[in-house]
Formats: sequence, structure tokens, C-alpha cells
Amino acid sequence: MSAITVLNGGTQTTVQDAGRPGHRHLGIPRSGAADKLSFAIANHLVGNDWDAPALECALGGLHLRFERDSRIALSGAQMWAQINGMNVDLNRALPVEAGDILTLSYARDGCRGYIAVAGGIAATEFLGSVSTYLPAALGGIEGRALKTGDTLDLSADPAGEGRTLPKGYIPFLSGHIVLRARSGPEWDLLSPDSQRYLFTTPFIATPATDRMGSRLRGDRIVTDKKFAMTSSPLLPGTLQCPPDGQPILALADGHCTGGYARGLHVIQADQWLLGQIAPGMKLSFRRCFEEEAPDILQTRNALWSTLIPGFSF
Repeated sequence: MSAITVLNGGTQTTVQDAGRPGHRHLGIPRSGAADKLSFAIANHLVGNDWDAPALECALGGLHLRFERDSRIALSGAQMWAQINGMNVDLNRALPVEAGDILTLSYARDGCRGYIAVAGGIAATEFLGSVSTYLPAALGGIEGRALKTGDTLDLSADPAGEGRTLPKGYIPFLSGHIVLRARSGPEWDLLSPDSQRYLFTTPFIATPATDRMGSRLRGDRIVTDKKFAMTSSPLLPGTLQCPPDGQPILALADGHCTGGYARGLHVIQADQWLLGQIAPGMKLSFRRCFEEEAPDILQTRNALWSTLIPGFSF
């Protein structure tokens, strides 16, 4: 018997885990949860290992019916959540009974919400991960987003008990995301005005925003002179600067290589926020010098790994 029936897949809901690292040389991005922190919190609350497969719901609209008693947790984007029409809180373990229906409204702050179920979600594995990579239809449920009528099973029998999140640990999300970033490999090729704009003026995420990347609208970011470069490595958090002056921020499923100037790179400690960029959202970059980034990462990992064993950004 299936554990969950999808009544409405929402805007885009996929199965994700911690991703499939180590294959970018083959043209396969890591993928995985776009907001790694919220994903880990949801799993932690239901008693799973932090990297157990869970559901990632972009922008909301997901409706699920539970076919047997279970335990769930919701984290990430601020969405009104209801079980059988009664409001429930995010960032806490919630019991559900067979026949219960979970509904998520559309995101108010942030973009992606995570639904973890005790035992984890069963899905198709590819290169050691069940993460859904939509462009190549890999992993997940037939490599696609969930749709009405899909049924989901658990990858393991539920173990352990629900947990709580200490006060002060709930991540704060708003309609304006601030990302600390260091200069990219082609920083010196940007015009002086462009270098200043990147750290002083906000950008808006356009409708051309998905798990691959976000095209930003704002002051024109251009190189000082025309130049040609061969395709070079890209990572999530890399800000490319194409000739039209509107930068593109690479996200979880972003291309592995690209031929545009790489102006900035978001530091690893802040990359969980990339998953919460929604169309229309405001973004700002704050200067972080290269030597500061490792200390910021070490401090943040030390804080969260004491709460969620094995987790790191």
C-alpha cells in the first residue's frame, strides 16, 4: 500500500535528497535540495537522517493525502499549511493519520518548501542519488515533477521519534535576500561602474528563474571591453555577466560550464538561500573577501552540526 497520494502537484514539486556530487566533469550537476538547510531541518524534525529523500515544493499549491499513519515536518518558504483544513505550524514534527489531507498555499516569503516524512520518500536512484534533475529526466519519479494521481512510498520504515527545533534556530526568510559573495575569476574585466553596482544596488529576479538559474534585472553589468573566453567551469552561486548586461545567477541545477564572464561567486555558507529565490524577489550582494569565507563556513557548520549530526553546508 502506498504511503501518500498526490491530489495536486502544485507549481512544481520534486523528490530531492542531498544530491549527486562528483559528476560535473560528465555534465551532470549535483542537483539535490535547492535550500539544503531547510531540507535538513525538515528531515531532522521527523527523526530521519538529514539527507533522507524529501519533497521540494516550489511556490506552493501542493495537496497530499496520507494513506497510513505517519509523521511529517514542513520547513522553508512561508506557506500557509493545513491538515484537514486546520492550520499547522512550520518547523515542527506533526502526526498525520490515514486519510489526512495536507494542503499548502502559495509562498508568501521565499520560494521552496520542504515536506519530510518519517522514513523518507522512495524514488528512482541515479548515480547514488534520487534527486530529480528535470532537464535530463533523471531520478525522482520518472525524472519529472509530481502530478495528480502519483503515489509515493517510503524508502525505509520510520525509526526514532520526532524532534524539536531549539528557539532561535528557525531560518529567517523575507522578500529581500542578501547574499555574501566574493569576486569571481573575471571580476577585473568588469567596468568600474559595474563593480560598484554589484555591491551597492539591488537586483530583481525575473520570471526567467527556476532550479537552473535566475536572470536578474537591475543596473547593467558589463565588461570594460569586448573579450572572448572559452567555456569555463560554473558552480551554483556563480554570477555570469552576459553581453546584454543582465546577470544570470547559477542555482542548484545550473550548467556545468559557461562562456560568460564570472563576476561574483556566492560564498558556500550562504548558498542555501539560493533555493529561496522566487520570481519578483529582490536580491542584494554584499562583499566578502576570499580569506573571510572559510571562517564563516566553519562557524556556521559548527553551529548546525551540533543540532543536526553529519550536516554541513
